[in-house]
Amino acid sequence: MKKILRKLSVVIGFIILFGGLYISSKLGNSESSKNKKEDTTESTKRSNYVRSMIVKNETLASEVIISGKVIPRQKINLYSEVSGNLVKTGKEFREGILFKSGELMLNIETTEAELELQAAKSQLYSALIALLPDLKSDFPDNFKVWKEYIDSFEVNEPIKELPKTENGREKLYIGGKNIENQYINIKRQEYRLTKYKIYAPFDAVLSNASIYEGALVRSGQKLGELTHPSHYEVEATVSLHDVKFFRKGNKVKLYSEATKDEWIGTVARFGKLIDEKTQSQTIFITVNSSKLNEGMFLNGKITTKYLTNIVQLPRKLLINNSSVYTIRAGKLSLQNIDVIKVNNNQMYVQKLEDGVEVLAQTLLGAYEGMPVEIIK
Repeated sequence: MKKILRKLSVVIGFIILFGGLYISSKLGNSESSKNKKEDTTESTKRSNYVRSMIVKNETLASEVIISGKVIPRQKINLYSEVSGNLVKTGKEFREGILFKSGELMLNIETTEAELELQAAKSQLYSALIALLPDLKSDFPDNFKVWKEYIDSFEVNEPIKELPKTENGREKLYIGGKNIENQYINIKRQEYRLTKYKIYAPFDAVLSNASIYEGALVRSGQKLGELTHPSHYEVEATVSLHDVKFFRKGNKVKLYSEATKDEWIGTVARFGKLIDEKTQSQTIFITVNSSKLNEGMFLNGKITTKYLTNIVQLPRKLLINNSSVYTIRAGKLSLQNIDVIKVNNNQMYVQKLEDGVEVLAQTLLGAYEGMPVEIIK
């Protein structure tokens, strides 16, 4: 009997032990599941903290900011059309030297060319003298004119125009003696002789010199570059959003951040090529000043017309060039807008109502319906 009771007590003990372990396990799993559920719920409710701004439409006087490089309006390359040694003139042919319009800049030695011209005139003179007997006998009516022309002929003076022939027979006779051909050749040499002196075509500064006094100049050789000292243009690129605010003749305030100088320029013309990547167009602004130099960079601004019902926002908030994120009921919502004008860091937009709350910062991974909480 005692053995039976002992065995029964052992069995009951095991039953109680395993039952306690089972109940404990169930309670632990239930608590863990509850904690996980609470964590999941808490994670679902968690929001992104963001900053916002309240929309207020205004009437604004906008400015278009530009920047561009200074380029000369009058710039030419100098080339020699003849050969010879360069001789000294009144001024040195050096970079930075200023020449007035019509002033002698370069003088190439002409001795050889002048001797060739004199030789050609002498040949023509001899040919004319040989014609006199025939002219006197065959064309007596015009002999006196030819005789006076020959008597006044000077080898060292510019050649005079040949006498006019009286009839077709005389014209054929003169042409057959090669007189007109020699005359035209002399006129060509006289014209070529003018190429040995090079004069400034306009008030100009020598921006580059590649030849100096005493050097041998060859035909076709580049001699230097001439630039007008005060006539310049600013070549600037403007966004297509802003090009419509520019008109030919508009005044533009220009300034240099390096020298602190200011100028007033005038819109002269528009380029026709549109940059595909930046969607911008080139404009050219004329400006006259001796303080400017080729290659300088200038900034500028032009005040445009007043814009009504406009909201000014940071440019970084623009989404896909046509919308911004607004905040409605604690969630992000895409709002279509019209971009009227864009500056460097700001944009002027329409189609936003007063009081609408706009996301005022860029948010990584933002999407339509994302829950957010505004930082007060």
